[in-house]
Amino acid sequence: MPKELTPLEQLQLLVPGYRGYKVKDLIRQDDFLIRQSTISKLQNAINNLSMIESQIVSSNPFSPILKRIEFIISEIRTLIGIILSSQGGGADVYARYKIQTEQLDEIVKNDLEMISLANQVYNLSSSLDNLEQIPLLLNQIRQVLISRDKLFFPQEYR
Repeated sequence: MPKELTPLEQLQLLVPGYRGYKVKDLIRQDDFLIRQSTISKLQNAINNLSMIESQIVSSNPFSPILKRIEFIISEIRTLIGIILSSQGGGADVYARYKIQTEQLDEIVKNDLEMISLANQVYNLSSSLDNLEQIPLLLNQIRQVLISRDKLFFPQEYR
């Protein structure tokens, strides 16, 4: 939940019966912002890799490393698409089962792990020295997404 709340949000948290709805709403907003930040970091990693790729092409257009870079960029784009289309915490209004605050907290924890991994991908994408580590981090992000998706289903359906 954000540390800075508007006066209206602070007032809403004081109203009995409405407090639970507001807490869930704030957690959902955090979930959305964290996912957007993750996407931004991954897009910046693509930009870094594209710049490296263009430098390699200018000096050696048939370098075998170009294929590897293109594969990594493709994997990052796939992950961005998955994150963009992943269910947010706010989709429980019409659901047969409801997502509780504890589950939303766990979703945000997964998102925070995802942003940490995306930050590592971004940092590694600035040079060719660590290129082989990026696919491992992308697989870890994929595993976090799988864990995150499971939180949207009741225990008996997992």
